[in-house]
Amino acid sequence: MTAITEDGVRLWASRSGEGDPLVLCHGGPGLWDMFGDLAAMLGDRASVIRWDQRGCGRSQRCAGPWTTDRFVADLDVVRRHFGLDRMALLGHSWGAQLALSYTLAHPERVSTLIYVSGSGIVPASHWHARYTDNARDPPVDGRGLVRH
Repeated sequence: MTAITEDGVRLWASRSGEGDPLVLCHGGPGLWDMFGDLAAMLGDRASVIRWDQRGCGRSQRCAGPWTTDRFVADLDVVRRHFGLDRMALLGHSWGAQLALSYTLAHPERVSTLIYVSGSGIVPASHWHARYTDNARDPPVDGRGLVRH
């Protein structure tokens, strides 16, 4: 299937499976959909939507623009193409950052955000000390409950 952006770029997109919609955002920028096996595993639990971001994989080559706002708009084109009101988003690497940016821009359109190996949104100086403390002394007890 092909979704057409407002600036005329053709985006490859595919839907498989049954259930609540789950849209997968691949890494990159510059990579392409690598979620075929995952989509097959989830097909009996979700309606899985895979897509290649602009200029990647099976989507149209183009001169950009290469901005987060443009990729967020492209993801919304995919959402509308499949007639989704709300969707779960799973993003990997750059796709995690894209999914997070989309969620921040359109929280009413996202039911769940799954952020896998994202690049983060702030410099390590803002989070690394707390991460290190939690790694040494996890904030979760042996029963999986958060300690206060």
